[in-house]
Order: sequence, then C-alpha cells, then structure tokens
Amino acid sequence: MRMNSSSVIMIRNAILIYLLGSILLVIVFMLYIAGYVINQSQSYYINLEKPFYVIITLNSLLAVAVAVLEYTGFRRLSELKGTYRFGAYGAILQLISLPFSITGAIYYIQSIENTYKVSNISGFTMQALLVKVNSLTYLGTAGSLINLIGWLLVFAILHKLGSDHGNGIVKTGSLAAIIGLALAISVTSYVPVAYTSYNAINVASVLILFTLLIIGGLIAFIGIIMLLIGLTSLAKVITH
Repeated sequence: MRMNSSSVIMIRNAILIYLLGSILLVIVFMLYIAGYVINQSQSYYINLEKPFYVIITLNSLLAVAVAVLEYTGFRRLSELKGTYRFGAYGAILQLISLPFSITGAIYYIQSIENTYKVSNISGFTMQALLVKVNSLTYLGTAGSLINLIGWLLVFAILHKLGSDHGNGIVKTGSLAAIIGLALAISVTSYVPVAYTSYNAINVASVLILFTLLIIGGLIAFIGIIMLLIGLTSLAKVITH
C-alpha cells in the first residue's frame, strides 16, 4: 500500500498549528502584562486572574485541535504500517492530560486567590505566583507528564517515519524535539513540587530552572522547525 501524502501533511499541520498557536498565546499574554504594567503606578502589581483563565481555555482548544489532527494522520499511516498507530496513542494521551492540567491550573489560581483574599487584594502580584498550593494543584504536574509522554510517542513515531523513508531532517528534528520537550516540560512540572510555599524560594534554583527551561524550549523549537521542513519535503516526495 502506497503512503498517502495527505496523512503526512495533516501531521505537519498539527505541529505547525501547535507551534504558531503557542507562540501567539505567549505573545498575547506578555502584551497584556506589558500593557497592565505601563498603565499602573505600582508596576509590581499585575492582575493575572482573568488572563490565566482565558489562556487556559484557548490552550485547551488548541490542544484538542492538534490532537485530533495528529490522531487522524497517524491512524491513516497505521494502515500502511502498524507501528505508526503509536503516534495516534500519543495524541490520545495528549487529550487525556487536559482534564488533569486544567484542574491543576484552576486550583493553582484559586490557591493564589485564597492566599491574598485576606489582604483584600483582588488580583495577583509577582510574589503571589509562588504560594502554598492546594494538593489538587499537583494534578497539573500529572497532566504535564501525561502530555509529555504523548508528545514523546508522537516524535518517536515521526523519527521512525523519517527513518523508514530516509529523511534525515525528520529524524534529526524529532530527536531534537524529544530532548528539548522532555527538558522543558520536566522543569515546568517540577516547579510546583519544588516550591510549595513562598518561604521555600531559592533564587539560585529559580535561575537554574529558568535557564533549563529556556534551553529546552530552544532545542524543542529548532527540532519542530526541522520537523516541519522535513515533513513538507517528505510529503512532496510521496506525491511524486
């Protein structure tokens, strides 16, 4: 059975949507913070409550769209080779992670709200981002890890796809994405575990975690760009 290029294009589009959507969400969030700070006399005070809920909602919709495209693409590829179905399983894990991540994020926000209600502050301060959190917040960590496993499966199968068709760009890109994403998400997942109260903050640890997060994000970004290029070229080869 000959591979259908539309399946590869569908997976490529899923990754592209994920990349552009994530960048757009970050830009919108940062613009809100910048605008809020500029318009406030006390720049340390930033009301992040509503933006957090908006970002959570938009990110969830983005994740669902991406997972559906991935699942469809990999299921079609699995008709050619059964191993590719594990990519579809990865997409399913991404969907499964959402309730955990959403619940954890909501309880994290509520923990901040409850902590600062006693001070009659209707919003967040930069210090408020690290507070003693509700135990349900750790569901967010579980969601991140499930999501990580899902993406690792997707990238592992893309590496297999590149290997099967002799596409070095797809192989290299998938490996870079695996390394970078594992590093970035692992660091992100560790934050609520490491800092359960404001008094537990260690500046050196924060700097190390932030540095690792940046490095992991850059590696993953480069890997994803390579994947987009490689999958596009692979689809063209299949078409011809």
